[in-house]
Amino acid sequence: VNGVEAPLYYVSPTQLNIQVPWQTAANSPATLTIDNNGQIASQTFQTGPASPGIFTDRNQNIACGCSAAQGQITTLYLAGAGAVLPLIATGSAPALSTPLGSLPAPQNTTVLVGNGKVPATIQFIGIPYGLVGVTQINFQVPSGMTGRQPVVVNVNGIASATAYVNVTN
Repeated sequence: VNGVEAPLYYVSPTQLNIQVPWQTAANSPATLTIDNNGQIASQTFQTGPASPGIFTDRNQNIACGCSAAQGQITTLYLAGAGAVLPLIATGSAPALSTPLGSLPAPQNTTVLVGNGKVPATIQFIGIPYGLVGVTQINFQVPSGMTGRQPVVVNVNGIASATAYVNVTN
C-alpha cells in the first residue's frame, strides 16, 4: 500500500485480507499494488480515519456465537478501528508483557445496542494479545430489551454496519 508492504492474512481467487499499514495517511487516496509471481495489478482506493466492521456469522450475529442476558458482559471483535494508542507496529500484536490497561485501543469508541441505539457500557477495549489489527470490545448489554437486537460500533463518529446479539431475560 503506497509502496509499504502490507501484512497478508487471507487469499482467495476473489479476496485479499490485508492490514493497511498504520503509516498510510487517512482521508487520502492510496494505491494497493499486488505482485503475484511477476503479475502486477494495482488499485487505488480512498482511505479514511476508520472503517469499523464487526465480525459476524452468516446471519449477521456477532461472532461470539452467543446469547447474552440483560446486564451481562459480552464480547465482539472488529477490524478497521483506525489509529490506536499507544502506537503499535504494522503487522504486530501486543506483547504478552503488556499490562491489560495498556493494550493499544482506538479512542472515542461507543457501542450502541437496540433500536433505540442505547449506549452500552464498555468494560474493555483493545487489541488483544496474539491478534493483529483486530479490536476486542467487552460491553454490558443494556437492560430493558430482549430478542434479536442490533449492535453498532462507532469509532470517532464512523459507524459500523449493523450486527446483532440475541438478548435473553
